[in-house]
Amino acid sequence: MKRRQWLATLAAIAVAATGSLGWLWMRKHAGNADRHAIVQAVFSSPLPPLTAQHLQLIRQLRVSWFPIESGAPGIDPLQPLRGPHSSLENAQQILQIQNPTLATQLLAEVCLWIPEFVASAALPTGIYTLPADFSRDGQPRPFEFQPEHLPLLHAAQWREIGADNVSDVLANEESSQTLWPMPYIDGKRPYGDRSYYQIDMAELLGQPYAKDAHGRYILLPEKDETLKHLHLQTQEALQLLLMHGTPASEQASKP
Repeated sequence: MKRRQWLATLAAIAVAATGSLGWLWMRKHAGNADRHAIVQAVFSSPLPPLTAQHLQLIRQLRVSWFPIESGAPGIDPLQPLRGPHSSLENAQQILQIQNPTLATQLLAEVCLWIPEFVASAALPTGIYTLPADFSRDGQPRPFEFQPEHLPLLHAAQWREIGADNVSDVLANEESSQTLWPMPYIDGKRPYGDRSYYQIDMAELLGQPYAKDAHGRYILLPEKDETLKHLHLQTQEALQLLLMHGTPASEQASKP
């Protein structure tokens, strides 16, 4: 993904912060002069195996909504971890370590792990509780994770930073701000090749749109709205999948 596309997400975050969630996006100093070099080294290396420490950080990721095109969820690059401190301080607190170098490395590796984790994680349907900082009133609230949510998240099309442009992204930091090259789901084509994303959704869910005699899709307003509503729920669904989803490696080890 080009740097311009990713940097556009920062403006989207500013918009989202004033919307339904009302989060405060705080600029914090990384506290580690070698952070850029560590992140670049991680992005230039093969994806490491998923460890318990990676999973600890994944459980605390903050899911935001990026209002680009149709909109889609992703991980906030300014404050990717839930918590009151800077990203690096939050990471060390979550991991219960006092090692900024290791915390930086692990959080950078999580940036790369997110799409693969989401594509294969499992989560039973049911009622779950969203964290308090997910809503405007700061109160935990229930959310029903439905059978339709998982196949949509598994099929999500992610926008990611690569080894060739991660240094450009990091170069846009200010002295009082850190940027983490976190991925986000493509708001234009979130589930496939079509910009009219409901068509992709309907096919993924086994409920394809009918076609007329000329092979054109018959777009029913009621069906469109139902699928749009389901798409808007993917922010909550993604938050819960990251918090509670079982990674593929653990699924394979179960009898």
